[in-house]
Amino acid sequence: MVNVLEKKLSERRESAKNRISSEILSKMLEATQSLKNSELEKEAFNIGDKIEDMILLNNLGDKVSIMEVLGKQPAIISFYRGTWCPYCNLELSTYNKLLKDKNKIKMIAISPERPESSINVENLNFEVLSDIDNKFAKKLNLTFDITETIESIYDGFGINLEKSQGKKSRILPIPATYIVDSSGVIVYAYIDADYTKRAEPKEVIDKYLELIK
Repeated sequence: MVNVLEKKLSERRESAKNRISSEILSKMLEATQSLKNSELEKEAFNIGDKIEDMILLNNLGDKVSIMEVLGKQPAIISFYRGTWCPYCNLELSTYNKLLKDKNKIKMIAISPERPESSINVENLNFEVLSDIDNKFAKKLNLTFDITETIESIYDGFGINLEKSQGKKSRILPIPATYIVDSSGVIVYAYIDADYTKRAEPKEVIDKYLELIK
């Protein structure tokens, strides 16, 4: 099987070595390894856990219930950091291509960005919701505080979390992909504190299709 997304992510990781100074890249890798060494991945919601209802915002800024959005049917739920994250964009664009003409598959992408800062939903084959203050991600134990060092590096990249999230915040979710059944119980989970790693979308979609057979 050709891992389409991993190939793109790997190319991005390699190109980073040419675009980012070794000093900055070393600090970023150190921060990622620190997260990997923490208990975050172990504490995150996993297979068998049930998600609780939460109010999020849709692309129009309207309040919506996550359970109402799910509509008592299985769904793929992808937590991503924001539109400023190139790895997130590669992941979501891969899903979007694979989900074309697959109306029976329900997918929701969730980030802490305000609706006006989030993805342009035109021509998307999945729903996008805003998790203001990371309330939903916090419930699933997916959040962490970025360090001042990383915040400074992001500022240098032109990444403004305060602008995208609508308030001063150094909190982000680790990228996580879940499949929940019709009752909201997690039946598949991919959790990795390394933001450059993601579940392979085709494998996730195949698992979803097995669930709804």
